[in-house]
Amino acid sequence: MSRAFVKEDDGEQANLLSEIQYREARVDWLKIQEKKLEKLLNDPKSKKIKPETLERWIKETKEDIEKTKKELDYTD
Repeated sequence: MSRAFVKEDDGEQANLLSEIQYREARVDWLKIQEKKLEKLLNDPKSKKIKPETLERWIKETKEDIEKTKKELDYTD
């Protein structure tokens, strides 16, 4: 086998590994954001946050969750 094919295969393998790692990181990020949203909505401590700020954080977190789900091709 020529070295050109080996290098190509190594490159493809590295790309695949990179894609897997990126997807795993996004799945972890989604879990964090979902936990954050749960806290914002239900934790009594969140009631101490200014209502405007809390509302903005909830909105931004929901948007990020939806964006990440689309990126991961998740469907409800």
